[in-house]
Amino acid sequence: MDYTLRGYQEDMVAATIAAIPCDRFILLQAATGAGKTIFFSELIRRLLEQWPQLRIGVLAHRSILIEQAMDKLRSVWPQAPIGVACASTGQQVNTEQPVVIGSVQTLVRRVETTAPFDIIIIDEAHRLPPKNIDSQYKQWLSTMIKYNPKVRTIGLTATPMRLGHGYIYGPVCKPGNTNWFNQLHYRIGIRDLQSKGFLCQYKAKETVDIGWDLASVAVSGEFNLSMLGETMGKDVHVGSAVKAVSDYAPDRKRIIAFAVTIDHAEKLKSAFQKNGVPACVVHSKQPQGQRDMALKEFRAGRMRVIVNVGILQEGFDEPATDCILMCRPTKSAALHVQMCGRGLRPHTDKQDVLILDLSNNFKTHGDINDPKVPAHGGSSENGEPMMKTCPNCEELVHPRVMECPGCCYIWEPEPVVENNHRQEMKDISFAPAPPSVVRINDHEITDYTSKKGNRMVRLSLRVEFEHSLTREFVNHFLMFDPDAHPFARTKSVQWWRQIVQTAEPKSTAEAMSRAGEITMSLPDYITIVEDGKWWKISSWQTDETFAERPF
Repeated sequence: MDYTLRGYQEDMVAATIAAIPCDRFILLQAATGAGKTIFFSELIRRLLEQWPQLRIGVLAHRSILIEQAMDKLRSVWPQAPIGVACASTGQQVNTEQPVVIGSVQTLVRRVETTAPFDIIIIDEAHRLPPKNIDSQYKQWLSTMIKYNPKVRTIGLTATPMRLGHGYIYGPVCKPGNTNWFNQLHYRIGIRDLQSKGFLCQYKAKETVDIGWDLASVAVSGEFNLSMLGETMGKDVHVGSAVKAVSDYAPDRKRIIAFAVTIDHAEKLKSAFQKNGVPACVVHSKQPQGQRDMALKEFRAGRMRVIVNVGILQEGFDEPATDCILMCRPTKSAALHVQMCGRGLRPHTDKQDVLILDLSNNFKTHGDINDPKVPAHGGSSENGEPMMKTCPNCEELVHPRVMECPGCCYIWEPEPVVENNHRQEMKDISFAPAPPSVVRINDHEITDYTSKKGNRMVRLSLRVEFEHSLTREFVNHFLMFDPDAHPFARTKSVQWWRQIVQTAEPKSTAEAMSRAGEITMSLPDYITIVEDGKWWKISSWQTDETFAERPF
């Protein structure tokens, strides 16, 4: 089958190939539904067809992901020379082929007998522990690097952060930890894919704040799962889930519910069945055949609700899923995004996905396109509980303390309202600010050097909002020097060819000497969007059709 990559997938391939000569560790963030497996399958095909002597290893942490990677690669490239190294797939382990797709658990046991790889691709790279932490990943990667110091490692993830650590790239993370990846080489986010029609929109509702009940659950990084399961397994919370589906999702046909423990999942399943809702459950203790049958029944629409425990947040795709039921509180921003992401794939039978949050996750982590992640791995992700303030003496105390040590003030326990599940849910909205079409009023072109010593052309545009006197400055940077980052240089060359439409310069100095060409080529209008506290250009409107040029 001949696959035509989407535009951003071509950009991902270009960014990766450009980075391979320069960076030993390359990280790409691609949201759920971006087609990461198709991307790296096509990357493997192009690399091996041009350099057939390469050896490429692909790591995934679950057998289902390994089998998906193998199937996708063969669909993209039927002649692919693939060996499988995962005992749980039931296939004979083979590490001698040019492409080896396997689990770190199987490969680490054969680390001394496996020929070195030239390229290593790690799927779900957020699972890679920090460089200073002993792990099977570190043992295997360190050995591969020892045998081949030139090996390149490519990480792929939708969520480049770890609980209690922060982001998995760059220098800023939990004190004492070290990231494998120095930078993020490419990002395509949820909102980007929604705007292109590759993901559907989502609507979200949340229940009343259940923080009073979660305060009794111990936290060490993540919630203590046993205690959390007991809390969320209370009749009041199980009833909330059934009532939420009845009240707010009566027309939703395929609902994925996330539970804490197997016992909690079974309670949810039974409660739905008791109320006439066809429901099934999947978890790690089931025989594989039973789990496969439950998934088959759900996909076919014969089971309206499928309750899962740690099975469906990664690697499961059922585009017809039109509702996510969040009954699993988490301290992990990544898990929050992964759970919500299970319903974002578009399908002809749905307009959007409805997320019913019964877990305080949106209150904790915010918008799934841009979740709140402490840069140092602290705050809500480091296991330290939020403190409460005594209303009498303002002493800060642990949320589970009921008597203030400073003034002996007594907190009355929050009442457990047995009909709490009858409380109405409220809408959650994280709608981004709309893009603005602005007129270029003036501009300045300067030779600029960043704090890291990277030399570039800075194009500072003074823009004026239509029907307003408001003016803003928007910067656009161009990098042409031979030692510039390859991806940044590629994007700059593309910009020059499409906007200036002359032969691109070979250096910053040459670009500055030809600044007049930029001045003569600038359009009258551009489209800008808010990006944190700055503005960024989302479209160069070079004619009345306002064709999008996403540089």
